[in-house]
Amino acid sequence: MLMPEEIVERGETVESWTVPTRTPIDGCSVQPGNGGRDFEHADGVVADFTVYLPETAMVPRRARVELPVTDGQFVLLGEPEPWIYGLRTDHVRIRLRRRDG
Repeated sequence: MLMPEEIVERGETVESWTVPTRTPIDGCSVQPGNGGRDFEHADGVVADFTVYLPETAMVPRRARVELPVTDGQFVLLGEPEPWIYGLRTDHVRIRLRRRDG
């Protein structure tokens, strides 16, 4: 998981992804999703993945994710989704997308 550094630019605090903070999360299951052509940008491609995280994983919505199975940084599609089983969280699902081109 990557989080931006907060810097002050022209008197305002802004996020900078130049040197993000990397936090590894162990115990994840990475599943491929529907990739394909990016018809919004004719020369691009889209790569989608679903990742199942341990129930204790805390992933902010604005985080970016690097996967061991492919290059690049992915953004979250929507909010992290805790899966409740009985009275406790069983795992957390995040859906990821990377657009190239």
